[in-house]
Amino acid sequence: MSKDQRRAALDRFWQKWKNVYLVEGCGGAYVDIAGDGKPTYGDSVPNTLTVSEAHGYGMLALVRMAERDRQAKPLFDEMFAYFRAHPAESGPGLMAWNQTRDCKDAPEGKMTASDGDIDIALALQLAQDRWGGYAEDAAEVRAAILAREITRHDLVKLGDWAHYEIYDVASRSSDFMPYNFSVFANAPGPEASRWSAIRSAGYDVWGRLSDSYAQDTGLVPDFMIGMPDNPRPAPAGFLEGESDGFYSWNALRYPYRLAADYRVSHDPPAAVRLQRINAWIRTATDGDPNRIASTYRLDGSIPPDGQWTGEPGWISMFAAAAIAGSGAPEADQAWMDALWLALVAIPIEEGDYFGNTLKLLAMIDLAEM
Repeated sequence: MSKDQRRAALDRFWQKWKNVYLVEGCGGAYVDIAGDGKPTYGDSVPNTLTVSEAHGYGMLALVRMAERDRQAKPLFDEMFAYFRAHPAESGPGLMAWNQTRDCKDAPEGKMTASDGDIDIALALQLAQDRWGGYAEDAAEVRAAILAREITRHDLVKLGDWAHYEIYDVASRSSDFMPYNFSVFANAPGPEASRWSAIRSAGYDVWGRLSDSYAQDTGLVPDFMIGMPDNPRPAPAGFLEGESDGFYSWNALRYPYRLAADYRVSHDPPAAVRLQRINAWIRTATDGDPNRIASTYRLDGSIPPDGQWTGEPGWISMFAAAAIAGSGAPEADQAWMDALWLALVAIPIEEGDYFGNTLKLLAMIDLAEM
């Protein structure tokens, strides 16, 4: 499929995604995670409107689609206004992670989720690079992240609330965002060396964990404990459920994060880890993306609750990762083509906010390949 065909497919899906999920209201704009009428998950309250994770995704998508959508900047500014209207209880610069349909923060939603803030900071820096006028805002968010969402070991906290001993040595695999950290290290400001250290620390500890517990697959768990000296999978029930130590609904974003870094840096740590994952999943599915499951143990086996296949979020994250190949060029190209075709064939109605939004982010990247 040509680049023009991929871009046309992206444009069609972008318009559908905006129509379903991107809403103007509550004093700005936001991603309505129940805009499709489906239940929300991830510990959000039943009447949830949006979460900071979704807000970061939406702001990133808008700045990335700016050349293809003239509404992108005004919508971006409305999303930024919504972000400003919902600061975390710990102070400005970070976002309260959960809002409800009355446009207020949920009672337990005034704390933060680090991934949303880190993506919002990236979106602001990319907006500064594209349009100008966001440098001070981007710097403020970066400073708040460093002050309240980074551990003393230069690793990402679960949120600004994670001060207890057991959580202070824990992290979420999807919060390791080496591309974001690289952009922050190159932005104006005094903290460049700190962001470089955070990027290096993440590659080190997540790499050691994968080497020790998933040599054949390259997978990582949703949550890791024992940082930095003894990184290991979190036990079942550590924070969210029985799959906390599996490659599940948090960790599925890990290869997407590595791929974002690989596209720019081509650093060996990103390449090696992606290639191991790519070789394993292509073999495990016999080259059929529709056999990708929805949770894996670190050895590649599928637990009973991970049998769901054909889910757009899972296919999209492996599709994003496929750009690094596995060292077998002919098989790698066939696998990437199969992933793209499987991804675009899934109607938006068959996904939910999470799967459809990860699909959008992957398509934005892949449309430029």
